[in-house]
Amino acid sequence: MEFLASYHHSIFRNALLVLCLGLWACSASDPDPPEKEGPCQNEEADLISFQALQSYYKGEVAVIPGEGFLEGVVISSDREGNIFGSLYIQDKAVDPDFGLEIRTDLLDVHTRFPPGSWIRICLKGLYLGRSKDGWALGAVREIFGNPSLDRLPALETLERISLDCGAELAELVPRTISPEELNAGFIHTLVRLEGVEVSNAYELQSFAEPESETLVPLRSCNGVEIELRNSGYSDFHRSRLPEGSGSATGILLGSEANFELLLRSESDLVFDAPGCEELFPPERSDQVLISELADPDNEPSARFLELYNAGKQPIDLKGWRLVRYTNANDQPGGIAELDGLRLLPGSTLVFAANPEVFEAVYGRPPDVQLRANGPADSNGDDNIVLMNPFDEISDIYGVPGEDGSGTAHEFEDGRALRNPGVLRASPEFRPEQWIISNDTGKEGTIKQPLNAPEDFSPGIHPDPDGSS
Repeated sequence: MEFLASYHHSIFRNALLVLCLGLWACSASDPDPPEKEGPCQNEEADLISFQALQSYYKGEVAVIPGEGFLEGVVISSDREGNIFGSLYIQDKAVDPDFGLEIRTDLLDVHTRFPPGSWIRICLKGLYLGRSKDGWALGAVREIFGNPSLDRLPALETLERISLDCGAELAELVPRTISPEELNAGFIHTLVRLEGVEVSNAYELQSFAEPESETLVPLRSCNGVEIELRNSGYSDFHRSRLPEGSGSATGILLGSEANFELLLRSESDLVFDAPGCEELFPPERSDQVLISELADPDNEPSARFLELYNAGKQPIDLKGWRLVRYTNANDQPGGIAELDGLRLLPGSTLVFAANPEVFEAVYGRPPDVQLRANGPADSNGDDNIVLMNPFDEISDIYGVPGEDGSGTAHEFEDGRALRNPGVLRASPEFRPEQWIISNDTGKEGTIKQPLNAPEDFSPGIHPDPDGSS
């Protein structure tokens, strides 16, 4: 109810503005706007670039002291009510370098500053702050003695922002990318994400719950997740979400750890392709092999696990996972999902738990980082299983439930290297398929501790020194 009261109050206040002022209209028949007062008197002030604007920020909300203007193109629209209290701009209509949020109490912003319009913002006295990993302008308020970014009053918004009436509406071209390519540099710019669908984890079938902000989980067909931020007050909040997969266009929000997409309208979501399961059905293959497990004697943090595709076709690893059985445990102690990974024919994927040490030792980064004490961080007496999307054991190293110490599958202080002639995975452990080095030499293994980097070649299979 507090929101509705504020909403109706804002409608009344803006109606008075329209009747009394008519500021910044671009019609030749309109009278000249009244003479400005306050910080925006100097129309000859310098233009400030987006990059220079950021220099005012010193770790907390900061006031912009000097005269100057910022120019940008409007990329947002509150026409359908999914965006409220914010105007988003970027520095260019195509391939922008910077984006910015302007927080405002002004309603029906699209009627004054439609998408594609070029605007000029008077900066003196405005406040600059962060909106997660993005930049924002607005007013300021104190919260427990700390400055916090707030919305500009509607009147001040109209005093500070003017249209470039001589410029035509720009044709906005969203940056078309996959979710895998997102980075913080795109925040508060217009993007189009290709190859996404609504996650099966989302139970509500509509865009948003009434009167509530709703986060709808999207995922790419490679398993990368991003959330739609939808308003329960939007015109389309009750509409049914489309099925299948396709593109989602909107303003990127959030941070590297949790990106969000803000739609401008229902039509920004275009799902015109089958769902990811239909486009990329789960695959089973007996040519994806665990090809090497490493526990260097001189540097335990340089451990790694290597997978190899011995076939002639690429394998999508969606639904595949690596499972570690620690010591003598017969229950998994570490699971790594392989969604989003693709293994090309004759190629490898190298997994490591400590990518910084790995790169320092081997001179190249691992392909994938896994958590510590997981499948890529074994001390040589654990058992590793490769599971396919159908919960079947595709390949295995060791015997789950048996501690590897002193057995045919111990690789402590050494490595387990798949014989180059092995081209098929095995759901049962076969010691004869492996060259195993360790510090004990038990059960047919080689008593030969190995040091990194000289005794290992991650990312290469068959290993050039496969006889070691």
